[in-house]
Amino acid sequence: MTPLIFRKLQQFGTRILLAAGAAAATASAAAQPVVIGEGLSVGWSQFFVADAEKLWEQQGLQAQAITFPSGRLVLDAVIGGRVLLGTAAETPVVFAALNGLPVRIIATTNNGGGKPYEPFTLVASTDIKTVADIKGRRIGYSQGTNAHLYLSRLLDSLGLKFSDITAISLTPSDFVNGAVSGTLDGFIWTEPFVSQALAQGKGKLHSLPSPGLYQGTSSVITLQSTIDKEPELLRKALRALAAADASIKRDPQKAIQAVSTRVNFELPLAQQYWPALNLGLGLDKKALVAELRAQAQWAIDNKLVRPDAKIPDFSTIVVGDFLPAAAR
Repeated sequence: MTPLIFRKLQQFGTRILLAAGAAAATASAAAQPVVIGEGLSVGWSQFFVADAEKLWEQQGLQAQAITFPSGRLVLDAVIGGRVLLGTAAETPVVFAALNGLPVRIIATTNNGGGKPYEPFTLVASTDIKTVADIKGRRIGYSQGTNAHLYLSRLLDSLGLKFSDITAISLTPSDFVNGAVSGTLDGFIWTEPFVSQALAQGKGKLHSLPSPGLYQGTSSVITLQSTIDKEPELLRKALRALAAADASIKRDPQKAIQAVSTRVNFELPLAQQYWPALNLGLGLDKKALVAELRAQAQWAIDNKLVRPDAKIPDFSTIVVGDFLPAAAR
């Protein structure tokens, strides 16, 4: 190759790189910014895969993901305008609706058609031999979440009331330290905190599941105002989550690696737990509306909301229009 040809090739390559850089900059400038709230739970794996594989960006979104210890805290951030779209279980949405807050569910992430997703267990000190031994003990939970509902159902199954235990409402990040240090006798929560507590407890803690008490729903939430003002943004976000769902099905090991790293869940444990997640993006509106109504009645019956609270029309809170439109 002559020096002249070499220089011309260099110049051509430089022009190509400059053009590519300009195109990328233009695409980045055109991307629609969105702040996404993500609860620290493996139940929202599609969000973590969308982050890892930059699937938001492929849909024209400039995404900033903020991680929260729980979905209820994500919901608080959505209501406060800190994030536009996020993750939450169904129970915090029930409490929001009973308080007249315009939170909406536009999809759920665990519609895989396998076993029902049962996320919770009691992690307790080993001197609590069975779940019945929690009477009189200090049990951590998170008020207003589906763990609150689970604990209520657990107590009912034992013929106990909340007054029979010392129930301590904490954020999930406090559960592990409390159980390991002994300031809590146990707590109700899900992975990865369960495995973290068992590992750090070094034989002082164990898990006591109670199957059949509760089936969880991992929801995608936003505000009615966002639905009204940014419908196309929501469709783009759901397309990204659908792409993440397809990626999980296509290469589950890659997804497990990404999710386990993100939520600090040891890879062998994540691989073992993965089938229980029942992952699959979808929305069974009829079933979800029925569950929300039942939980609202539970909250009213147990005086967990203001005395004048009425059960809202949950068919307006579960919005089924976006997911089919996003698939087109």
